[in-house]
Amino acid sequence: MPHGALIQSGLENVYWGLMIVTYPYISGLVAGSFVVSSLSHVFHQKVFDQLAPLAVLISFALLLAAPLTVLGDARQPTNFLELLSRGHWPYSPIAFFILIWLAYIVLMLCELYFAFRAENVRRAALGGPRQRLYRILALGNRDLRPEAALRDKRILLVLSSLGILMAFLFHGYIGFIFGSTKARPLWATPLMPVLFIVSAMVSGIALMWIAYVLTMRYYRRPVQRAVADGLLRYLVLFVLLDLYMDAVDFLTSAVPAYTQGPTAEGFQRILLHGPDTGVYLGLQLGVGLFVPLLVWVIPRLRKSLIGGAVMTAAVLIGVYAMRWDVVIAGQVQSKISQNLVAVKIPWFGFDSIQTVVGVFAVAFVVFTGLAWLFPWKSWETPAEWQGVANSQRESLQGGERA
Repeated sequence: MPHGALIQSGLENVYWGLMIVTYPYISGLVAGSFVVSSLSHVFHQKVFDQLAPLAVLISFALLLAAPLTVLGDARQPTNFLELLSRGHWPYSPIAFFILIWLAYIVLMLCELYFAFRAENVRRAALGGPRQRLYRILALGNRDLRPEAALRDKRILLVLSSLGILMAFLFHGYIGFIFGSTKARPLWATPLMPVLFIVSAMVSGIALMWIAYVLTMRYYRRPVQRAVADGLLRYLVLFVLLDLYMDAVDFLTSAVPAYTQGPTAEGFQRILLHGPDTGVYLGLQLGVGLFVPLLVWVIPRLRKSLIGGAVMTAAVLIGVYAMRWDVVIAGQVQSKISQNLVAVKIPWFGFDSIQTVVGVFAVAFVVFTGLAWLFPWKSWETPAEWQGVANSQRESLQGGERA
């Protein structure tokens, strides 16, 4: 298991390991990918219409897999039932966060229903081995009239708008939990929720670019340059915003004149001239921020899929490094001596690299199940579907005349 040992006295440990590093990373992907799905419904970016259903499925799969990291870190995972069965809120930040997570799941289920309701009705009408399954997913509502489609769009607009706020609350609240921990000098900053939200947007957009390109290649469909380039433009904008927030965090945390002594001392001894220097300067800033910007300013790379892959992969690496610097570096600073706590991450076993890979594998399996269940592929629109809608409309009109 990940363990820390004070170099001389052995009195302190790093209690939050790799699983807690991964939890805010996955929750950031949830928030960022959901906002990408809302570009079509809320901001009327029609170019992302075919991307929105895929983004919803990815966000929901990650949302279901995110708590596995926290449960994997707990010595007794069943204790989380205490947070549901006893009145810990609003006094416990973790208990209140569970309410946010459950509310987010309910909202996502509603969005899944209204986003795919019409397609489920059409597939149920066409028959096939999954006819009964699509009837169940439609929940008895078989209305395909234009009025029903307009109503679904209006409901999706409301749900997506609430979902953006919920995404910011879902991930920003994690930053609040870290930022409100006064016992850790590197955590106690009011910038922490904003840093988490901005980096979530960056990682979510990068994930959706990779998912979109790989999905199109898997199904041997052409990659729409308008979609890919549009995502990269949003990515660069949020990378610049992330760079600005990192600069503000540096000034307010690393410069002794602008912050408290323990914060500046820990920042310099750990992130600038210590064990996490390579992660902070090399991965979080160098790979995660400057590499995407460098690729973007080169026209040939910016317009190629290889350049986009480099940008998005670099961003995902940099954001994970940022989560590492927050969770691990904040615990490396000793509270009882001038030494630093040593950290070792195992490859296998409890709270190891193996368990992190397992969590992402679970998320991928859940996503493939959702992708098989819901008709999200826009190019699979049979011509018979219009006939189904027309026949339903004619039968309704005939009933009204009668």
